[in-house]
Amino acid sequence: MTALQIEKNVRGAFNQLGGTKAKKVTLRFGKDAPSHEFDIYEEKKVIGGISTSPWFNKPKGSKRPTNNTSGQDRAATELLWLALWQGPERRVHILTDKEMSDRLFKKFSGARFPRSVEIHHFDVTSKTFRHVETL
Repeated sequence: MTALQIEKNVRGAFNQLGGTKAKKVTLRFGKDAPSHEFDIYEEKKVIGGISTSPWFNKPKGSKRPTNNTSGQDRAATELLWLALWQGPERRVHILTDKEMSDRLFKKFSGARFPRSVEIHHFDVTSKTFRHVETL
């Protein structure tokens, strides 16, 4: 299953669980301002991202996992975009790698976000959500 298929499944499960109709959309942050593609958005209800990257990555030909800094960086960047968003929507970040969800929360725990961001882990196999914490 590709990352885009997993993302679609996560969004569908999120909508079913929360009674939302969130879609993937690109939003502009104001006139002549940057835009960002959010994986989850329903106006006045919810905005968020879905990350399928693992915390550790095993490069081809390597026997040992390595820190997957690009995946970690993308997950952290999603938190920045959610912090910059000025709308009234509830903010969520859903990660499909348990270690990524736990470590991302730990990394930013104690930081003050302008609006709360919920960190969730979605288990792709069991199709269940676990609320990790709120930043």
